[in-house]
Amino acid sequence: MEKLKKYQTQIFNVITIFLILEFAIFPGLTAANTIMNILAGIGLLLLVLWGGLALYNYIRSAEGGLVDVNELKEAEQIVKEKPKTKRKPKTTK
Repeated sequence: MEKLKKYQTQIFNVITIFLILEFAIFPGLTAANTIMNILAGIGLLLLVLWGGLALYNYIRSAEGGLVDVNELKEAEQIVKEKPKTKRKPKTTK
């Protein structure tokens, strides 16, 4: 039961995306109506955007995410502190 509570948002997102695809997007794209095809295409793009943002949020989340946020901030600080070197231009004679 504890694992269900931990992954409740992800489970909700997957089920909702599946239902929207099954009952709204797919019938809209296969219909013989141009307006419905366009609206279903826009809905599909929004659905892909929502899924991408949900996945990004899960990866960057503080609890149970795939990326440690503190480690990521430390790596960004190291990159910012690293001095940039300039190359001398080669001259041809």
